Amino acid sequence: MCESKVYVREGSELKLIAEDVMSMIPKENGYVLIDIAGRKYEVFDVVIEYIDFIQHKVVLKKVEH
Repeated sequence: MCESKVYVREGSELKLIAEDVMSMIPKENGYVLIDIAGRKYEVFDVVIEYIDFIQHKVVLKKVEH
């Protein structure tokens, strides 16, 4: 399987937002994450910092407006 864990970086901390994420859909100022069970998570005021395909890890970072 190719599910990923999604984290948000706030300062020097990484906070786990969702596990087993199958889809990331761009939305104004953020993303909608959908996990393998169909649960949806919305995150706002973030951009992609990096994606590690080997470790199945997506790191988002907060942006200031």
